[in-house]
Amino acid sequence: MRAHGESGVPDPEEPVAVHGLVTVGTAGYWWQDTETGARLLRGDASGVHEVVLPEGPDGLVPLAVHPADGTPAVVLYGHPGGDYGYLSEPGTPDLVLARRPSLVRLARVPSATGGETGPGFVYTGFAPGARLADPPVEGLRVAVHRTGEPFAHDRPVALDDDPGALVALEATADPAAVLVRSTQHGSTTQRLLRFDPATGRPAVTPLPAATTPRTRLLFGADRWWHGEALGTPRAVLRALPPGETDPAAGEPVAFPEGTALAWCWGTRHGVIVRTVAGRGAQAAEALYRIDGETLEPRRVAGGRPGDSFPDVTASPAADCALWLRVSRRPDGTAAGRMELLPDRERAPRPFRTTPWPAPVPRTTRYCTAGDGNRLPVQLSGTAGPVLLLEHGGLTALANAPMERAVEELARAGQLTVARAVTRSLVPAHRVPTGERGYNDLLHAARLLRQEIGPHRPLLVLGHSMGAVGAARAVLLEPALFDGWILRFPVTDLVGFPALGIGRHWTAMLGDPSRPGHLSALTALSPLHLPLPTGPLPPLLIQTGTHDTRADARHGRRLADRLSARAPVTLSEYPVGHVERFCQAASRRAVAEVTAFIRGCPAVVRDLEGASQ
Repeated sequence: MRAHGESGVPDPEEPVAVHGLVTVGTAGYWWQDTETGARLLRGDASGVHEVVLPEGPDGLVPLAVHPADGTPAVVLYGHPGGDYGYLSEPGTPDLVLARRPSLVRLARVPSATGGETGPGFVYTGFAPGARLADPPVEGLRVAVHRTGEPFAHDRPVALDDDPGALVALEATADPAAVLVRSTQHGSTTQRLLRFDPATGRPAVTPLPAATTPRTRLLFGADRWWHGEALGTPRAVLRALPPGETDPAAGEPVAFPEGTALAWCWGTRHGVIVRTVAGRGAQAAEALYRIDGETLEPRRVAGGRPGDSFPDVTASPAADCALWLRVSRRPDGTAAGRMELLPDRERAPRPFRTTPWPAPVPRTTRYCTAGDGNRLPVQLSGTAGPVLLLEHGGLTALANAPMERAVEELARAGQLTVARAVTRSLVPAHRVPTGERGYNDLLHAARLLRQEIGPHRPLLVLGHSMGAVGAARAVLLEPALFDGWILRFPVTDLVGFPALGIGRHWTAMLGDPSRPGHLSALTALSPLHLPLPTGPLPPLLIQTGTHDTRADARHGRRLADRLSARAPVTLSEYPVGHVERFCQAASRRAVAEVTAFIRGCPAVVRDLEGASQ
């Protein structure tokens, strides 16, 4: 990667986003992502410095960086926005195919070539010989690497996992231990992988299983922390007694009344918790820190209306936490600022401020789903066509270029953006009518059509899993819509286990290999829904050549099925599942979306009518 000069501060008018926060020791690293390129920056007590990375092999770009204090960074190089790439370490003669972002450094690793025990790391990757051009569907393993030795000699750790398990690693405060999370067949097992300080040999200790994806187990220097049901009204954080790993033995941490716990991150001597309080214009996010000794939560950042923390990171192996804080200024604009909070310090250290457009003011409406649940629908803007937007499992920050583009249209009075706060999808056999997540966008669209009337254009955009609800809404009631956009979509709820990493979604969607599940999935799958008798509105489908999450075949199959029934545009871009400003292909894909909105026949007719 070519480094920019330290004076190369982005133009204040240029879109900026921050991604890939990493904490190492008492330093924090982050990507500054702009249209002129991506820069890796390091912040510590001496200020902000740019980190120079070597060029990737065969024109590949950095997907993940694993720096360490005093030693060169280990870099994962792959296709833009992808999940797989080649690990590269300075001084190591070869590369190995790995999956981001799981890599944890260790102080002592045994040599695989007869040398001395020394520093290294453990990572999730594949056996030697696996190629990025054809990544294996199964066989992801945990392997141990001794710094400086060939990756070809790395030794796998015996975990007795199913070959299709999705394995992730997390650091702990113990420099010889790693937390291993393996998800297979709908359940997540947790184990502690500890390496003998003298020999470096691994030993595996079972831990309590994660009951839901919103469970967090953090191993600090003083104790274990256990977060349960985070991001829901039932969220609780427990501090376990020293040496105890059973969540039932933990003591709940008391937060101020009216504070909801969204997520938590561990540092070496404490835990950082992101909270949400208030609603609507008065909603505010805040960060609290709980020290491992006092167990008293103390607010360290945020808490004012409009404050938000789109990205936060910390590690039990590090002495600090790092976050992006977006605050509203008195003049209505906003700024994003990096802040780093070292352990044992009371106030965060502010780093470089980056331009951050203030969000368009939002109003909230409520619709009622078929099961009686009230769904908020947030509206940005008051003019132009209405775009109903659903990101699926990704955050708005992960889709920053698209979010920025529609916000700018709303700010200019050319678009009204509606965001439905939909529910996560659950296994299809548990909701045969689709009234738990699958039809939420349809109910939001009915509300919007009732409010805006029959003539104002209404379009729907679904990204990733959000495409399931968007496509269902149009196919069930096409008369509501004037256009639809499916970006990097999931559409085949019957064949998904054979597409990309779809085999890991059976816990969320159901298992089509089981007859009872298959019939429910077929009934809810956009690709298998009966087609309506009337015409369908114009459709734009975008897929990514390197997208391993929502495989491009999802979009292609739906485009083939609908090509005779609707004006369908199918576009494929050389990107993965996550977009970046610095990627020209991502910017072209976003430009195609805005052009499609402006060019929809209903939008054109509406503009012509307004000009007469």
